[in-house]
Amino acid sequence: MIKLTINPLKKSFKTRLLLAISIVNLAVILAITYLTYRWNARQLQEQTIAQTQQTIEQAGTNVSTYMDELYRLTLTPYYNDEVLTQLEYPPTNTSNTLYSKRIVESFLSSVMTLPRSEVLRVYIANDNSLYSYTRTPNDMPDLATYTESSWYKEAKKTTKPLFVEPQLEKVYGEKPTAVFSVVRQLRSKNDNNKTIGVVKVDADYSGISKICNKINLNAGGLLLIMNSRNQVLYRSAPIPSGLEEAMVDGDKFRQSGIIVLNNQKYLVNVLSLSNYSINIVALHSYHTLMAPLRSNLMKTVALAIFCIMLADLGFHIIIKKFTQQLFEIVGLMQHVEDGDLTVKAHVTTNDEVGYLAKSFNQMTEALQNVIKRNALLAKEIYQAQYLAKEAQYNSLCSQIRPHFLYNTLNTISLLIKCEEYDTAIIAIETFSSFLGGVMNVSKDISLQKEIEICQAYLKLVQLRYQDRLQYDIFIASNLYNEQIPSLTIQPLIENAIKYACEQNRGQTVIHIASCINHDHYSIQVSDNGPGINAETLKLLRQRINVPIHDESETAHIGNIGLVNIAKRLRLKYGDSASLDILSSDNGTTVSISLPIIKNEVS
Repeated sequence: MIKLTINPLKKSFKTRLLLAISIVNLAVILAITYLTYRWNARQLQEQTIAQTQQTIEQAGTNVSTYMDELYRLTLTPYYNDEVLTQLEYPPTNTSNTLYSKRIVESFLSSVMTLPRSEVLRVYIANDNSLYSYTRTPNDMPDLATYTESSWYKEAKKTTKPLFVEPQLEKVYGEKPTAVFSVVRQLRSKNDNNKTIGVVKVDADYSGISKICNKINLNAGGLLLIMNSRNQVLYRSAPIPSGLEEAMVDGDKFRQSGIIVLNNQKYLVNVLSLSNYSINIVALHSYHTLMAPLRSNLMKTVALAIFCIMLADLGFHIIIKKFTQQLFEIVGLMQHVEDGDLTVKAHVTTNDEVGYLAKSFNQMTEALQNVIKRNALLAKEIYQAQYLAKEAQYNSLCSQIRPHFLYNTLNTISLLIKCEEYDTAIIAIETFSSFLGGVMNVSKDISLQKEIEICQAYLKLVQLRYQDRLQYDIFIASNLYNEQIPSLTIQPLIENAIKYACEQNRGQTVIHIASCINHDHYSIQVSDNGPGINAETLKLLRQRINVPIHDESETAHIGNIGLVNIAKRLRLKYGDSASLDILSSDNGTTVSISLPIIKNEVS
């Protein structure tokens, strides 16, 4: 009986599995919680803006009604004929002046001022006299020059009531008080075209404050009344520190929405009462408004974590039950590592773990059979080496192909940029033929097919260089069926183009020819370029002769070029193939030598 030892991976696997389940559950719950919070926050924001807008619109209606009552107050002089008489017929002596003053100002105090606590000052003025009654120690600022005031001049021009924009004035002391005025022209009852005076009523915001104080803005909302100069005339609660300075930018109070003041987000609702030059503004702190939702969010997250902990306990029990056989197999694998192939796993289920147990038993049996067949391993090793060479060969092929594809596409791109569209069409057709020859071939192709690829390539390159490039190809026809690795000759031509044609101001001539020597044949690619200097040629020949298994040198060589072609040929033919370079000031010749292999032509 085999005694199983506890694998340290057992605890790690269970822990990682439980951790993964916990993370997934937590991520799902947090995602749902956060999305729900965002949805509720958006709903709450929209509802708050809509409800607040309705509230301030009702407040605006009440303010308009209140202002209409003040306008009607300016009509009361018409109900007192004695007052109108004193205004229409100015006094002629001191006695009459005192009498007129007593009649008019008594009317102002008893009828227009005392019944309304918000009325601070009332004036009836014409060009000859000024009658007033005030509750405050300070008169209006322009008392001495009232005939030059804009409100007086405008009132004399129209019979409609006028509203004087709210402004902060010194009324009861040094502290400014928000004061607004309503003004109306008074006309004679006897002659409707005759103006007998102007009545002006100055009032504070206590009446409007009573209306606004009845408005209840939840979640710490702040109700403000502001004039056109963004001065706060009324506030339902103290403005937080630093906020009033940030409210100087009145452009933020043009429409309802979300604004940022003093680095804090606020929901703002705005109602403009243009007839009275005031804006009713409701502000809700976004942080305060969302506080209940954030509290619920934290409670939900805490509850989710608690539930996940309970779920982990249940998962621990379930995982322990379902992985018992799995860890039994892990213990048996330790014995297999020690060389004991006689162990067997108990198959108790038909699920995936049972299948794993069966596979483990089959594996141990297969290993025993492999050991008995040591004679076959030499063949398998040989095949593995061959496959490794084939994989390296495939890798080299994949490195070569993108190089000449890039050059071809670059040539076509230049033709199109130069608007040589007919030539570009020919190039594309040639390129299509070129791709057909490259993309649809196996790793070994006939020499004839390789030459066709080279011809297509040279046609594409010649489109770019025109008369600067000439070439000829002389390949013996009896070599056409010889099989060679694809893209063996084309990179040689590409090197000739790069190092001869591109660096030569004159005409470049490239010759491609073949030569047969007993059981070998060679292909030469020659050019009339500037040649390769002796030091570079020596280094290049050394790299061509680097052994295939030398990986460090291969990494140093690069991707495409003569070195890779030499390595491919040695992978394919061994020492039967070679690549040689001859170079002088008159040009360079690259020659590859390959064995002649007789192939049956189908």
